[in-house]
Amino acid sequence: MIQFIQKAMTSLALCGMAFALAACGPAGNSGVAQSGTVIASGTANIGGPFTLTDTNGALFTEQNLKGQPSLIYFGFSYCPDVCPTALQKMGALQEQLGADGDKLRYIFISVDTERDTAETLAPYVTSRGFPQPLIGLSGTQEQMDKAVAAYRIYAQKVKDDTSAAEFTYDHSDLIIVMNSEGAFSTLFTRDTALPQMVSQLRELL
Repeated sequence: MIQFIQKAMTSLALCGMAFALAACGPAGNSGVAQSGTVIASGTANIGGPFTLTDTNGALFTEQNLKGQPSLIYFGFSYCPDVCPTALQKMGALQEQLGADGDKLRYIFISVDTERDTAETLAPYVTSRGFPQPLIGLSGTQEQMDKAVAAYRIYAQKVKDDTSAAEFTYDHSDLIIVMNSEGAFSTLFTRDTALPQMVSQLRELL
């Protein structure tokens, strides 16, 4: 019980700190992904109702999060480096956890409702280095707006004049951890070391 309370306090503190923000495209004249901070305050009110579609065309809601802990990452498949790096980190985490890694559910939610569909996400989520199985979710813009709002994620479409893609997304670079009841547990930023992630998830499991 003491560990649970300490963990909850840690989670609340994290949510009161600066959230990592990733720019998955050029900023100004730079072609390198940029980072900054979005300041958040208050309690850890993360999670809530949403309805999206998985790569098999089946509906996926917050009810599907129950039964086992989940790791959720919001990004998009056209992201050149930030998103693949985060998903590969999740893959490394799965490997480091060994048999416990299979007790987690891994989810990738694409904020790019124009280009990422159930069909196009299907091959992406099977990419080498990503956790397996990795559930890919997409939806309409209205559905995505609700999911983004529920999980307190920042996602902004921005123009990209330097490539044929025409646009990219600035978005939060966070791995959100939900417990087996589908409730928020903690979150990891790009700076969270893999051993720390392994330790916290073993406690959760």
